[in-house]
Amino acid sequence: MEGKEWFSTWFDSPYYHILYEQRDEDEAAAFITSLQNKLALTPGARVLDAACGKGRHAITLEQLGFSVDAFDLSTANIESATVFENKNLLFFVHDLREPLPLQNQYDAIFNFFTSFGYFDDQRDNQKAFDTFSGGLKIGGLLVVDFFNPTYVLSNLVPSEIVECQGISFRIKRWSEEGYLYKSIEFTDQGKEYSFLEKVELVAKNDFISYAAKSGLSLVDLKGDYNLSEFDELESPRMIFIWAKK
Repeated sequence: MEGKEWFSTWFDSPYYHILYEQRDEDEAAAFITSLQNKLALTPGARVLDAACGKGRHAITLEQLGFSVDAFDLSTANIESATVFENKNLLFFVHDLREPLPLQNQYDAIFNFFTSFGYFDDQRDNQKAFDTFSGGLKIGGLLVVDFFNPTYVLSNLVPSEIVECQGISFRIKRWSEEGYLYKSIEFTDQGKEYSFLEKVELVAKNDFISYAAKSGLSLVDLKGDYNLSEFDELESPRMIFIWAKK
């Protein structure tokens, strides 16, 4: 792929955050709290939020009493997040495909809200899992939250217009050759913009295979943010929990 990868430009754009401003912060916080109730991590545990965006979930983790490191590929996101830093919350720029600065140090690593599957080369998926595994202590936990491809494809909305902050975002969705695409077009202050999201339709068994090759064993799989049991046809999410062997 020539030039920058799509996620390195779109995620850096202010329009990304305008379009997704409606994301439910309360739901996200409730999910992370429920997850901690299930995982029962020790207060003060060292955790990592991988691909953290502007840090909203890392902040919740710190408020739950953890020592939190968090990274994102987007320099703009990390610049926004650093205003929330304190002695228990650190942000840094990093690529998910590269080994972490700290090895074998984390009690848990979280990859929330479909922050995976953006790569053109599927070998990069394995690199990402090697990154996760390398950062975890023996017995440490990895949580990956990704959409359920079966559910998403059967409930796909092909087109819609979303109004945010006076901007009409024209959105189209389709699947092609193992990827889910979303085109986003809009006009702001007389200028036309066009972005394209592309996320691999990573299947459940592929996730399990990547994890196993990285020395991770599956502990549990949930199907939504209420942590209901996973159902291949009905569950909107795949929330995996693995442990490092």
